[in-house]
Amino acid sequence: ATSALVPPAVLGQNVYFPPYLHRVGFSFVFGGAAYVFAAGDHRNGSGIATAWSLTYLFLHLRKSLRAPRHPLTLAMAGGAAGCTALYGTEYFVYED
Repeated sequence: ATSALVPPAVLGQNVYFPPYLHRVGFSFVFGGAAYVFAAGDHRNGSGIATAWSLTYLFLHLRKSLRAPRHPLTLAMAGGAAGCTALYGTEYFVYED
């Protein structure tokens, strides 16, 4: 969510950074997934987090790994990959 506050000029030239609306939109979606999960609907909360993490990776992973890289873009992609692994395991493996 804090990535929405970072202006792209901080990263330098030729460094890929996801568009502002993507950063804000994904922040809201992950907040919604956290709300669903906290409300007790673990199955749907983990499904939402998994689906949107995969969507983020589909849209931004390749550009984030291309040189020149920045630690912030790598951290954002790593966080999405971590969410995919954790919540995807809960959604697909630990079914009720």
